[in-house]
Amino acid sequence: MINRIDLQKLVDAVFNQERATREKSVVQGKTKQTQAEAVKVELSDVARNRERTDLSELEKRVSEIRSMLERNEYQVNPEKIFEGLSKFLSISDK
Repeated sequence: MINRIDLQKLVDAVFNQERATREKSVVQGKTKQTQAEAVKVELSDVARNRERTDLSELEKRVSEIRSMLERNEYQVNPEKIFEGLSKFLSISDK
């Protein structure tokens, strides 16, 4: 014979299962709605026409500096750093 406690546990389990199923279908519906509302993204003309940086010169310079560091011949020049930052910032403003 099923007692009252077992019956209540069974009813609670069924109720929780139904609620979880409903919540899952609501979440799936929102996900589908969000996907349907997706926005198409396009690159601006500025981004498309931006010059491609040639990294070969940079790689060459980096390898030169590394070899100078290994030989303890590299010296930091604050004026050159300032010039480089000024050049970089003027390029990024365009």
